Amino acid sequence: MDENSLENYVTLLASKGFRLSDGDLHFIYFGRHYTEASESQVIIALEITLIKQLAFDGSYFIALLESFVKENVQSKKKAYELLDQLQSNRENSHSCSVG
Repeated sequence: MDENSLENYVTLLASKGFRLSDGDLHFIYFGRHYTEASESQVIIALEITLIKQLAFDGSYFIALLESFVKENVQSKKKAYELLDQLQSNRENSHSCSVG
């Protein structure tokens, strides 16, 4: 991805009517530096946050970034596979059997 792809992605969102506040943008850049995430990981995490939460949710975004960095996720496909795996693990840990 080119050097300005996060800026380009934010511009694309704005052109489609989804504007992030200055505080959201500062938090996104903070999250990138805090997690040492790549630009592609930040874009994927931002996109998934907006899709899943229907708005920017900083804690959800940071949790995604941390998971993506830990698991070295570099594509949307891998990101969604990880989310499915985490969801499955969460559901299995909350289930109980009655015998």
